[in-house]
Amino acid sequence: MSVNRFVLNGMSFHGHGAISEIPGIVASRGFKKAFVASDPDLVKFGVTAKVTDLLEKNGIAFELYTDIKPNPTIENVQHGVDAYRASGADFMITIGGGSSMDTGKGIGIIVNNPEYYDVRSLEGVAPTKHRTVFTIAVPTTGGTGAESTINYVITDVEKKRKFVCVDPNDIPDVAVVDPDMMSSMPKGLTASTGMDALTHAIEGYTTKAAWALADCLDLEAIKLIAKNLRKAVQNDPDGREGMALAQYVTAMAYSNVGLGIAHSMAHTLGAVYDTPHGVACAMMLPS
Repeated sequence: MSVNRFVLNGMSFHGHGAISEIPGIVASRGFKKAFVASDPDLVKFGVTAKVTDLLEKNGIAFELYTDIKPNPTIENVQHGVDAYRASGADFMITIGGGSSMDTGKGIGIIVNNPEYYDVRSLEGVAPTKHRTVFTIAVPTTGGTGAESTINYVITDVEKKRKFVCVDPNDIPDVAVVDPDMMSSMPKGLTASTGMDALTHAIEGYTTKAAWALADCLDLEAIKLIAKNLRKAVQNDPDGREGMALAQYVTAMAYSNVGLGIAHSMAHTLGAVYDTPHGVACAMMLPS
């Protein structure tokens, strides 16, 4: 009989208003200062502030890091490691889609495993010895599911390629999946990230490593996406909540069983042409 490993978050919170749990999580663990990684557009449009205002209200210090690109680079991660070390933070909050979370995963792993500062050596399955810094992940898109995966993708600008890192040590300790954090997403981004989630579910169900537990999650995610993506594009609260759950559920599966050629080709489009990942997935999936 084959043995199948399944790695999941230690804890997750779901539903409208779930971010209100964050101060209690921080207090229960005695943390003093957060390193908040979030992309500049989310800061500009006040999405990040939904969390940082909670931190301020509860007397939790934080340092904001925004050197994050849609397809995060080696340099983004290295700058983040330097900023984390200089900040005096003792835990991290990542706020955003896959870009913020992937950057945060790279930062957290290298802070506790400094021998991988070059970032390139993390490609594939790197034998890191220590878990990432304690991380609370707050998604703002209904597609990537990066808050519940052991994967992250970094762009090597010099070589015009993306590389995937797979490491059980990088999964966020806590996922806070609040659909209210997704309510300001424009229609185009909602649609494209939703197609990323659908690609995860279909490829996760058809990959050679698929097995019963992952199949249950992927099939349910496909149903949720079919029911909720169109409503989410119209910014319907129930649609947002359905997509928040769908992307989390399918990410639990693909994180453990892998994906397929559509994602491989989508990563290439992103590396060479800087194509948004969800759009690239939507282009590749049908063929």
